[in-house]
Amino acid sequence: QAALRALHLSLEIVDAFHDVVSYLLAFAQLGNSPNCLRALNPELLTPDWGGTDRIESELQEIQKMIDSLQNPVDRSEVAQLLALHREVIFLQFDAAIRHRLQEAFLSSGNVSAYQSVTDRLYHALPPLSNSVIQSAVASQLRLPQLLDPQSGRTVMHFPWRTFLMDGGLFPVTINNTININYNMQLCLCSLSDADRRVAHGELLAMQFLMEDVLQNSYGCAVEDHADSQASLAKSKQQNLAETVDSSDKWLENSKKMCKLLLRHHDPVISCNLLRTFLILWKQLEILKAEWGWLKLRVEDINTVPLYKMFCEQYGSNILYPAMKAIVRQTGTEEELGEPVTSTQHVLPPRGASEMEMKVYR
Repeated sequence: QAALRALHLSLEIVDAFHDVVSYLLAFAQLGNSPNCLRALNPELLTPDWGGTDRIESELQEIQKMIDSLQNPVDRSEVAQLLALHREVIFLQFDAAIRHRLQEAFLSSGNVSAYQSVTDRLYHALPPLSNSVIQSAVASQLRLPQLLDPQSGRTVMHFPWRTFLMDGGLFPVTINNTININYNMQLCLCSLSDADRRVAHGELLAMQFLMEDVLQNSYGCAVEDHADSQASLAKSKQQNLAETVDSSDKWLENSKKMCKLLLRHHDPVISCNLLRTFLILWKQLEILKAEWGWLKLRVEDINTVPLYKMFCEQYGSNILYPAMKAIVRQTGTEEELGEPVTSTQHVLPPRGASEMEMKVYR
């Protein structure tokens, strides 16, 4: 039993790490060429999108995350961390392509690039996500309604039906793997060099956004982590023994310590925070799109005039009231300007986080 458990954990680690490395290699190759076939050449790895230097730094960061675990030699902890990290990087790519890049093209009037990405993402992005992919015979043996095929409880009660509902089209075949490189290239393969640079900028902006989310969400994570609180208390005692700081200065120092713990000393909490934020973002975008279609009485918002109308309606009816509710709580209503007419790259009010903005919306 112990050997079987060890084998399962080892396979989980290898599976997650394989996908992470495949993603890093595929990301580096995205800048090679607009031609799909040429871009998939494994010998091509230009430095335009980071090259080998970025791959090396990302792998070093993963090693630091593993070393920061409570028990770095515990296979279950490592497997959990790598699985979460894999999900986060694919959710980042999904959000950047599906939302940020499409809005960037449409807001700048580049309708052809917008349509090109739109036509391909519905084929390329689902295989990269954890979306449910039913088997060819799943319709003959379905799960009871309202049960989630990816729920542990569902797996426990209906193991075979769950396997058929989320095991891929042919779940027992050896070639049931995902070509990560191909699907990532498919999203951008018809874009020009200039449009690819825009895509690169949006993908990099996503990384900075993730940093901001971690920085601003340190409080919620540390409250649920006893070790982080103990470390902060110990740090506070040491600071008080060395010097008497003002309360404001201590608050600033404690925030820095929380951020440090969140980023480097508790990577599982960090990954869970990012995963929660990205899933919340996806849910918000679905609701936002449905709201826009109903408000404008259209089936799709795929032209510049329609997008401008949508931005005006969404900014005045949803985004501005959400920002107003946030500043009302902080008592800084006088800092709120005029209603927002653009939904792209809107900064949250001072003292608020991106997570709060999306929750209020």
